[in-house]
Amino acid sequence: MSNKLFRYACLMAVVVGSLAITAIAAEKSDVQILVAKPGATVTIDQVVENGKALVSVVDAGNNPLLGLHAEDFAVTQSGLTAKILSVQPITESLDVPRNIVLVLDNSYSMVERKAVEPLLAGVGELLKTIRPIDKVQVVVFNMKQTVKMGGRELHVETFKSNRPAELQDFVAKAYRGITYQTVLYEAMLAGLDLMGKMPAAEPRFMVVFSDGEDNTSAYNHKDVLKTAQGMGLFNAYAIDFIEGQKKDKFLTEFTSENRGQIWKAASALNLIPIFQSVASIMQYYYVVSYVLPPTVAPAGLTIEEIKTIDSSPMLGHIYFADGSSEIAPQYVRFAGPGETTGFDPQQLRGTLEKYYQVLNIVGKRLTEHPEAQITLVGCNANTGSEKGNKKLSTQRAEAVRDYLQTTWNIAPERMAIEARNLPEMPSASRLKEGQEENRRVEIRSTDPAILSPIPSIYLATQIDTPALTVRPSAIAPRDIARWKITVANAGGNLADLAGEGAPAPELKVPLPTKDLRAMATGGAITVKMELQDNKGHSVVFAPEPIKVNFIQTSQRLAQKQDLKVQEKYALILFDFDKDTINARNQAIVNQVAARIRELPRATVEIVGHTDNIGKEAYNIKLSERRALAAYKLLAAAYGEAAGDRIRYSGVGPNTPLYDNLSPEARAFNRTVTITLEYLSAQ
Repeated sequence: MSNKLFRYACLMAVVVGSLAITAIAAEKSDVQILVAKPGATVTIDQVVENGKALVSVVDAGNNPLLGLHAEDFAVTQSGLTAKILSVQPITESLDVPRNIVLVLDNSYSMVERKAVEPLLAGVGELLKTIRPIDKVQVVVFNMKQTVKMGGRELHVETFKSNRPAELQDFVAKAYRGITYQTVLYEAMLAGLDLMGKMPAAEPRFMVVFSDGEDNTSAYNHKDVLKTAQGMGLFNAYAIDFIEGQKKDKFLTEFTSENRGQIWKAASALNLIPIFQSVASIMQYYYVVSYVLPPTVAPAGLTIEEIKTIDSSPMLGHIYFADGSSEIAPQYVRFAGPGETTGFDPQQLRGTLEKYYQVLNIVGKRLTEHPEAQITLVGCNANTGSEKGNKKLSTQRAEAVRDYLQTTWNIAPERMAIEARNLPEMPSASRLKEGQEENRRVEIRSTDPAILSPIPSIYLATQIDTPALTVRPSAIAPRDIARWKITVANAGGNLADLAGEGAPAPELKVPLPTKDLRAMATGGAITVKMELQDNKGHSVVFAPEPIKVNFIQTSQRLAQKQDLKVQEKYALILFDFDKDTINARNQAIVNQVAARIRELPRATVEIVGHTDNIGKEAYNIKLSERRALAAYKLLAAAYGEAAGDRIRYSGVGPNTPLYDNLSPEARAFNRTVTITLEYLSAQ
């Protein structure tokens, strides 16, 4: 959720049944706050902060409506219905201060009209409502001094406090120092200068009391009105104690232009109740805290069955634990020759699934090519207990030889053994990951059939959106303590994402891709987002479910539509920190080029990858060099038209093919993938 303040745009008055809203001019928003009371009018007076607004509510007779609760309000914006977190009268709010400027006319006519004591009593009634979080400034006339404020020399005196007793003492002192001249315009300009220094996002009030026409100020009423126009939103209230029955024209204009009200005090006896009314109207506000629901994209996603022709690279490395010559349990091994019958590598799907069958694939290929021979090169990390331990290297190679001999009946004379310390092309020995990768047996053969890529054909499922994008509302309270997103369908929970504090403006929730068929058959996907504030209150949002379109091969065949086909090729894996392509890769490149010529409508995508060892920027450049090397070979084999049909890029360690947690996973990430995609009638 964004922490940027939003501002209101000009709102129009809206009435919907018993819900009513009256708008105040503001900037850039279509927020509507409604209250479920017949004839009620809601005025949005101030934007306090994101997801928090100051509103006043009156009935049909323009009388304040008190005692409203969260269930009485409704908030909408841009067609979205917000959740009301809380509704507090401003007198109970502990985090929304009022900023009040009190401009008092302390000229001599107050003494002549015997109004000082009623005025002080009235001011005291107003000051009773001041809370410790409120900020109050008092401005009075002082003809004995000038104060420079707003670039003007003004005959005023100011006082700031949030303590009613201190404020009352200052006002009483000001009326003991009565002036014989009226400088109302100067005092109001001083008040506006103080107002301009108060936070515009907090409620601001200006209360003006005057008992006579201004006959002394160096400025006029137009200066005041013009200055007020640049103050932003505030509420202006005036108490007109000027002699005469009509309300003062200037004060009336000032209050009407600044969302306020003017009272006419016909006598000193009216001052106390009028100040009480002013105090009350500054309390007839509610602090409405709300949050809009998040948006989720996309609104729908497609899961599609795709005929996949997958040519996975053959990694002829067997990795061992530190100091061990035992073949690790992740490598699939048969108990004896009887279990090898019917083994078909083409039935295997994923690259890692094929890799963990590497001993059996090599065994089967050796039986199918009886003239082929292999060399088993045992290596060690050449550090710690393995330093210089060629005997351990030999034992590792012998362990691989023994399995091929006893299970696949491969004659030992077809399997030469070599021992060395570090591999010929080692990984970084200073790193733990590099040491893990150097503890290995390399399988080498002059017969390309033994270590050629492993093909397979199967139906795979593909999703067009691997992650959901959740954008929490840009209008949110600042006191969010934690949040959680839950993604599920009829088949169960799909993904969770959680965090502390306010969530980011955009969140990516990855969808599980291991069993897309189960996700597809689970129907529409629901996303729920829970927010919890610092007081333990929770609110849960559930946007519209995400529709899932499942396109099955059987449907395409029934409708006589072409099948979507994807051919995936991975070059023989690159050595650590290398981008050179050896001669064995050239055969794969030639094969891909031939397929491109056979499939003139196929799109071709080349993507270079790296493991996560080293700096990201370097690895991205390395992956780009790898992709470019493959592109150049492919373009040379295909011809001049390659540039129009073949795209290449490097992603470095980002979006890894595998998790980088094991030597084999990192090795398979040092690759270039070539993907052909096309429609086929078969």
